[in-house]
Amino acid sequence: MPILTLGQLRNTHRRLHSWHVVALWVGLLLMACQPQHEQAAETSIPPVGHYEGSLSAAGQAEMRAALDIRHPSPGHYEAEFTVTGASTLSFVSDTIIFNNNLLRLSRPARPGQVLTLTLDGDFWRGTLALDSLKATTILVKRGAPTPSTYRVEEVPQANGSAWLFAPADTTTPGTALALLPDAETEPTAALWADALAREGIITLLLPAADSTTTPAETTRLQAALRFLRGTAGADTANVGAWAVSNRASALAPALLGIAAPRPAFLIVQNTVAAPDSRAAFKELSRRKFPLLALYGGPAAKLPAATMRGVLGNRRGATVRTYRMTGPDLLVPATLSPSFGPGLPADVVEWLQGK
Repeated sequence: MPILTLGQLRNTHRRLHSWHVVALWVGLLLMACQPQHEQAAETSIPPVGHYEGSLSAAGQAEMRAALDIRHPSPGHYEAEFTVTGASTLSFVSDTIIFNNNLLRLSRPARPGQVLTLTLDGDFWRGTLALDSLKATTILVKRGAPTPSTYRVEEVPQANGSAWLFAPADTTTPGTALALLPDAETEPTAALWADALAREGIITLLLPAADSTTTPAETTRLQAALRFLRGTAGADTANVGAWAVSNRASALAPALLGIAAPRPAFLIVQNTVAAPDSRAAFKELSRRKFPLLALYGGPAAKLPAATMRGVLGNRRGATVRTYRMTGPDLLVPATLSPSFGPGLPADVVEWLQGK
């Protein structure tokens, strides 16, 4: 089975530009045989600026929305869509497709969310697709783009792409973590990566794994840790992991004797402290290894209580339960889920104070 090879790809991976203009290539290929006015029509440049307006859907209250299109360096464009009051709808696009006044932005690691807009003078008009749902938006230019919140980068690897969400400001080293979802939480994991990056936490989102054996998960984690430690802005002494369900259970025994690089902390989500991993979690707690256990959903009470018994009241070990949420720690809603009460602030506070 292919194993994550982010560490091996560190020297060869390249940052994907946030803009792919298909029409540019068409224009170049046809340059020799078209009149000059036709050549100009074939090449489209995204209109840099800050746009404000609204987002609305049937049966939902209208929300304020904004779009920033930036040109941070030659040949490099990026876009950020922000919805006030609905943070899980906000995202930075890794790819801008703009041609014939039509703009298309796809959300990284969440292919069902696509923003499609048509330019009409200073206005953008179009829709935000959310899987089978659609919301309409209209935006008008208000001036220069606001500064970047974070950047996003696709990191190809052997078993599907990983995604790096990193704050735009890398002058002060900060916390970094590898996020390892399971199949149930993978569809919404990008919402968590987005939220953490906005709080200054570098997040490497890995795909769900076909196998959650201890050797396989250990290899993936160590490769991810090496990658993160080589990422601009990461505090190399504060790089850890967030693992969901069986992935956390597989990693716990390995953390007791794992060779360098070692994680500085571990967040586990909806993890059942089964007999084979219970001793490992208890020993990690005894060693005062920073560990945060999160549980969501109506069935969270029992496994959370069991984990509290395993970890005890030792410093650095914390268990939190969010029964109003689903297993992904989100509350379902018509357009997009929202974070459970106290989230993501509880996680950010723990990361900053552990």
